[in-house]
Amino acid sequence: MMSENPATQYAPAQRSDKDTILRQKEKIDEYLGPLRQLYDTAVSEIFLIVNQNRQIVFFNSGFPALASADDPRRLYGLRPGEAVDCTNACRNPGGCGTSEFCSQCGGVRTMLSALDNRPDIRECRILRRHTLEAIEMLVRSTPLTIGQERFSIVAIQDISHEKRRRALERVFFHDVMNTAESIRMFAGMLDSDAAPSKSADYRQHLQTGISQLIEELQSQRTLLSAENNELELKKAEFDGYALVLEVTQALGGRFSEHEIQVDAPDTEMTVKTDRGLLRRVLENMVINALEASRPEQEVRVSCGIKNDRAEFRVHNHTPIPRENQLQIFQRSFSTKGPGRGLGTYSMKLLSHRYLNGRVEFTSSTDHGTTFIARYPL
Repeated sequence: MMSENPATQYAPAQRSDKDTILRQKEKIDEYLGPLRQLYDTAVSEIFLIVNQNRQIVFFNSGFPALASADDPRRLYGLRPGEAVDCTNACRNPGGCGTSEFCSQCGGVRTMLSALDNRPDIRECRILRRHTLEAIEMLVRSTPLTIGQERFSIVAIQDISHEKRRRALERVFFHDVMNTAESIRMFAGMLDSDAAPSKSADYRQHLQTGISQLIEELQSQRTLLSAENNELELKKAEFDGYALVLEVTQALGGRFSEHEIQVDAPDTEMTVKTDRGLLRRVLENMVINALEASRPEQEVRVSCGIKNDRAEFRVHNHTPIPRENQLQIFQRSFSTKGPGRGLGTYSMKLLSHRYLNGRVEFTSSTDHGTTFIARYPL
């Protein structure tokens, strides 16, 4: 039997009832027979089998650990995203697979393909709803038919560490190397017989490059510490507008061809939080806006007190395509190429997990893109 069919924006929402799940579980156990022990002990991948409604009717011993399940029996009948606490699995009453965000989920898409008798393999990025832990997986789904019923075998490989390694390689072998090369070039110019009128410019470029190098290294260290739950908050009162000016002035030197407009708040803006972490969030907000803009396009930054919360806004004129909007806060998702995609993710991680704040955005063809960060005073 099927449950009532709620509205969906992507995959079918209907579910099998408890009796059907129990019958299918027993059917799978009988079908696998002695092979079940093989899946539990001799296979390194996590294996699931889901029914035609993408509900779990089998899992090997590795899945409860991924799902942080104290009682594995509660996993039967759930969909995979619900079991691992995916932040998108609760957006619609229909659950995992039924929100617009799920249309970009590699896991859901592979299962739908397999249930349509087409094997598929894709990457899947999940952000846990309660802990904001990011999980990156390679999901391979294969069709399985037993009698008249269709299932999907879902093999999951955790590639989070591989993705993190690639991101670090990108930073150290590309971003940091480019900055170091710039520093070496201007240091060489100072060593040459440069005219006095040029020496001051070279020193300024050298100082900017050194500051950028330090910022890139500190940003990576902060992100790694945040993901490992090793950050210690250092709360203090400070002027939020002064912090905005500090960030925009520093980035103005780095993005000298762009125009950054800063709007002053209507009233004094005293904020009490970790100044260093908030600075990281604001830097990423402004950098993303600058990188998305052409030099002639203005980036506007504003701040103020609204509804008893400190609010920071960064606007640029470039709209984000809808399919990208649906993945914007996922770790490793980026429109800028492999090994990127940490900026918006770190904004959300630092704000939601550590600063008790919220980060969101709006984007449209008519109004461009605005990222908004809000924090308690």
